[in-house]
Amino acid sequence: MTHLIEYAVRVRGTQKYLPRSQRRDGRGGSHLEPVDFSDRSSWPKGYEKNMQIRSYTTRAAAENLLRCWLLGKFYGDEDGNNWAKLVANRHFEDLEIAELQIRLPQ
Repeated sequence: MTHLIEYAVRVRGTQKYLPRSQRRDGRGGSHLEPVDFSDRSSWPKGYEKNMQIRSYTTRAAAENLLRCWLLGKFYGDEDGNNWAKLVANRHFEDLEIAELQIRLPQ
């Protein structure tokens, strides 16, 4: 049996993970909040078909996502200027990097 390992940001002690962005260009993840992947009825409206856990092949990449997400919601303008707006309820101690095992069929 073959297993792949990926890493994701999870709210400690829950099945709430940061979801993959729904935009085609992959951006916009800083505006998303953790989603309970054990309960599809709680998923944000319009996301039901494509909801996925945002995961990475390295722990370092997941840690980078966590650090950036904790900075807040990112915004940008046409001139290429970017800035973050803090989000009050985002706390490092509430989150962890979870190891996901994907079992591939034979």
